[in-house]
Amino acid sequence: MFHLGSTRGVQEALAALGFDPGAADGLDGPKTRAATTAFQGSHGLAQDGICGSATRVALATALRARGLQAEGG
Repeated sequence: MFHLGSTRGVQEALAALGFDPGAADGLDGPKTRAATTAFQGSHGLAQDGICGSATRVALATALRARGLQAEGG
């Protein structure tokens, strides 16, 4: 289960989807922002590096498409 309400959960989700956020340390650092930006670009979202509500929904949808569970998106 990926908990998209936390930075660590977002990092774990990004990694599971092939976007490298670095260590899942719960810190919103440059690698996490770069991975978020790359994910956003690949899903037609505004590429701001911020994991807002639209990005969380897209993450949850992408995870579920791979048969993975997510909450908070």
